[in-house]
Amino acid sequence: MKFGAPTWPGIQRLLRRLTSGRASRALVVGGLSSAGNLLLSVTIARQETVAGVGWFAIAFSLYILASGLTRAVVTDAVLASDAVTAAANEGSRRAIAVGAVAALPILAAAVATGSPYLLVSGVALPGLVLYDYTKAVSLGVGRPRLACGQELLWATLTVLAVLLGLFRFVSPAAVFAIWAAAGALLGGLAAWHQGYGVVPAWRMNPDETRLAVSFGAQFLVTTGSAHLALTVTAVGAGAAVVGALSAGRTMLGPVNLLLGTAGALMIPYLARSREAPGSVRIRLAVRVTAIVTGCTAPLAVAVALLPDGAGLRLLGRNWESAQPLLAALALESLLTVAATVAFAGHRVERAGPRALLLGILLGATRVPAVLGGALLFGAGGAATVMVVMALASALIWWWSYVTLLRRVETARPVAQPV
Repeated sequence: MKFGAPTWPGIQRLLRRLTSGRASRALVVGGLSSAGNLLLSVTIARQETVAGVGWFAIAFSLYILASGLTRAVVTDAVLASDAVTAAANEGSRRAIAVGAVAALPILAAAVATGSPYLLVSGVALPGLVLYDYTKAVSLGVGRPRLACGQELLWATLTVLAVLLGLFRFVSPAAVFAIWAAAGALLGGLAAWHQGYGVVPAWRMNPDETRLAVSFGAQFLVTTGSAHLALTVTAVGAGAAVVGALSAGRTMLGPVNLLLGTAGALMIPYLARSREAPGSVRIRLAVRVTAIVTGCTAPLAVAVALLPDGAGLRLLGRNWESAQPLLAALALESLLTVAATVAFAGHRVERAGPRALLLGILLGATRVPAVLGGALLFGAGGAATVMVVMALASALIWWWSYVTLLRRVETARPVAQPV
């Protein structure tokens, strides 16, 4: 099968779609969110010890994991409902319930380790999950001003917390606490403003609950496995190893910002060609992969080759731990693009069981592999294994996607002449 190369008119059409309508609003909201998180990460990475950066990375990763789990279990079902407004109130209660349950093991870990970052993450988690829920629903029902307002307020409060930290009025852990408290408070206010329930509850409906558990399991073994690998690595190899990896990823924050925003738009873009022949859809997916990779590769290379002077100004004493890992982490980020596009293609084709099976295979391999690399060779070993896993994921997801499209194409009825 011959894959078409990206053409300038095709690039122009893609860029126009990425900057129009709902896509542009998602870009603004996602950009504000990622910029605030990047500012927070850089501040803590600059002022904390490498072990402290590791505990922050674990706490932040668990927040991302809980938010993603809530989206998979609750938010997506609400947005897919025929009556989103009516379902949003019940969904709010369920989101808080998921956040509260997820907070329990985090709080237990905070007590066992004495980590202030885990303690803050556990206490604020229900509110932070509610924040993400209200933002996603606002975007989904066409109320982008509310979502943009939330992000702008949180970004402003994050900047204030960062300034307090940079001038050493408060500790790095206090900066994280202010950030988390602001997000949780804004989540509660947004839910109250829109009339959503703020008391956790889960009305038992066997079919809905079974579907929610299925979606949650799929998220944990696919996207969530990367966050789980980080936590397991901290337990097995120590927080300092995770701190070095996190400091390196902090430097790649702008790259991951672009990739994360583009990733959120891949499913609706690929879905527009669902009725086209399989060869056309493959060429489109290749084109999207090439464009996104081409746009982010120069930035990733620039970060990997950053001079010591600039790195020291950004990360302080943790630059020495992060610098040797940058090339591997940059390559991992770029390889993730191909896997993300192919995974989005599975979602468009509604190949849920197939995607779940591949996710279980890759997730079950990733966690012990990263831990093994960290135990044997430290942070450098973990980073190398992450690159290998990213390459394997890209190859496996694309092999599956191409095979799936060929099978779908073969199964289509041939039009009979009239």
